[in-house]
Formats: sequence, structure tokens, C-alpha cells
Amino acid sequence: MPDDATDDAVRRMMAPEVAAGDIDLSVGEPDQALPSGLVEAAVRSLRAGRTGYTPKLGLTELREEIAGDIERASGFRPALDDVVVTLGGTGAVAVALAAVCVPGGGVVIPDPAWPNYRVLAERLGVTVHTYPQGPGGDGMIDLEAVAAGLRAGARLVVVNSPSNPTGAVASAAALRALVALVREHRAYILSDEAYEAIVFSGDRAASPLAHGGHDVTFSARTFSKTYSMTGLRAGALISPPEFRVAVAALHGTTAGCAPVTAQLVGIEALRSLPDRGRDLAAAYRARFERALSALGPWAQDVSLERLGGFYLWVDARRTGRTGNDLSDRLRERGVVVSSGTVYTATDGFLRIALTADDDALDKALTIVREVLSMDGTTDER
Repeated sequence: MPDDATDDAVRRMMAPEVAAGDIDLSVGEPDQALPSGLVEAAVRSLRAGRTGYTPKLGLTELREEIAGDIERASGFRPALDDVVVTLGGTGAVAVALAAVCVPGGGVVIPDPAWPNYRVLAERLGVTVHTYPQGPGGDGMIDLEAVAAGLRAGARLVVVNSPSNPTGAVASAAALRALVALVREHRAYILSDEAYEAIVFSGDRAASPLAHGGHDVTFSARTFSKTYSMTGLRAGALISPPEFRVAVAALHGTTAGCAPVTAQLVGIEALRSLPDRGRDLAAAYRARFERALSALGPWAQDVSLERLGGFYLWVDARRTGRTGNDLSDRLRERGVVVSSGTVYTATDGFLRIALTADDDALDKALTIVREVLSMDGTTDER
């Protein structure tokens, strides 16, 4: 992909607000409102004058809740010194990448992938290697391609399960194999777990932390997706003990601390909404099934039991048009989606976020199907 500040990923980061009246299916932001109990927690914090700094690593109370949540999900409880409250999952990813890869060393990222990994690495002068990401399960991680990147000098391997943009979920076996591989090469894993609670099977996604990798894994987590807290900016980074000082230094000097209101809301979220992820998974699975029906031959062909998150990854290559052209045509008709070139160098894909109510989603997906089927393109597989 181009190492250019005007590439599609950076353009997307610099995009203005969507026009009024358009249906925005381009951003990874849940359309469910912040739960009322969390709203009240935020209001209480402000009325109590809780607007100052916290310890740089975050409120101890919140860090303990995060450690407990990880233990419930995975069976592994990290030491409190290895839990840092960050500026969302984005901040967690940035700190981990900088701690391991700078100075020197490359990173191996999935293809397709959330663009921040590549954009940040390139801006930091870190060499980027890629591995083809499979549809989920045991084959999600191409270990041969990962090994090639590690032999070329990479020190960090990114796995994102469930994936943005494809929704693919890695199996425990795939993660155990990855742990063994990075250990062999004296490297590390960055497990981006932003969507780990939103899995269509009803379980939580497997983590390398629970499969032999707690000493080689950075786990980047966020409150944004599960609790509709995107604008509050609270996440967490769980790091191997040997990186405690590096992580504290990088986070403390670039972020200072996460907003105290967000941290207090995070405490309430973990205590009062233990089933929030499962509830969202059921809601988005229903939307996914609705979308498959609406898109017909353009729908993603994959088992729902190996999916999570809230994205459709649409293969539109047989239209013969670029992702940018298709997304421009859709925008002209009031539907905003992301061109696949934000996530991969292979053109002809679209990412559609299922983050709208049923009526808006039905309208938007009808338009998507019409645009994909234009110019005599067959509407059959």
C-alpha cells in the first residue's frame, strides 16, 4: 500500500462529518445509546467535581475491575502492574507498537486489517509485513507468512479477533500455534480485542492470554464497542511484565491519563452490565442475517459461528469497479460505507458497518445491492 499521507486510510481519518440525512455505515460505532446507568455514573462524577487527573496508569479500582473481567473471560488474571487504562483501544495499540518496535524491528499485520496498525507503523519508521487473514477458526492466521515476517526482523505480530473489517474470529488452536511461533522467534503478539465480547456464537473470543501467551502478549481492549462509550475514550493495555516501564513511560508522556469521567463510567459498566456483550452479539447477529438476505448474491459466504463484531466485508470485485468508485456511487445515493482499500491493497471490497436501525439498514442495503448490480453486472453467483 502507498506510503503517502494522502492514501485512502489517512483520507478516511481526515474525513469531515457525514451530510445530514445520509445513512452512515462507515464508522465502527455502535448505534445503541449509552446505557442509562452509565449516563448517571457520568453525571454523578461531574456533579461531584471529579474532573481532574488520575494516576497515570488509571484508577486502581478500574484496573482491578479490568483484571477481573479478563479473568472471567479467559481464566488468566493479569498482575495489576501490567494493566494500564489508555485513551481507548487506539491508545493501547499505539503504546504497544511503540514499546516493542521502536527503535528498530518490524511488525506483521493481517491483510485486510484496521488501518491504524499500518499508518502508525509507517509514521514511526517501522517496517510492515503482512499475512493473509483467513475466514476464521483454525485457518485465520497464515503461520507461514507470519514466520516469514519474523525471519525478516519483525518483533510484533498483530491478531485482531473478531476482525475489523471481516468479523472473522480466531480459534484457540490458531492462537496457541501463534504463541508457539512468536516464542520461537523471541517476538511478541499484539492481540487487538476491541470486539472480543461481541461474538455471534454467544461466547467471548479466545485470547492468547489464556493459551500459553500471557508473557508474550499485549492485549489491547476498549470500552467503546461493548458499552457504547466511543467518545468517552477509555481502553486498556495488558502487557508482558518486562514492558511495564516502557508502557508506563509511553502512555504517561503521550496521554497523561484517560479521562476520569470515562474511568468512573468504566467501573460502573464492568460491575453492572456483565451480559452487555452477549446482548449486542445477539442483536448484531440478527442484523447480519438480515443483511445477508438483503444483499443476496453479494453477501459474505462464511459461517456465522466464526464471526463477531458488526461489519460486513463485501467482495465486489466482479463488478469490475474500484472500492472508491463504488463507495462514491453509494454516497451519491445517501449511503456512506468504507472502501476496502482503507483495509487492504486488494481493490474491489467494501466494508459496511451494521450500525443503523432496521428500517435504515434495509433501505441502505437495498441501495448497495442496486449499485453493485448496475451496468449489467449479474445479480447471481
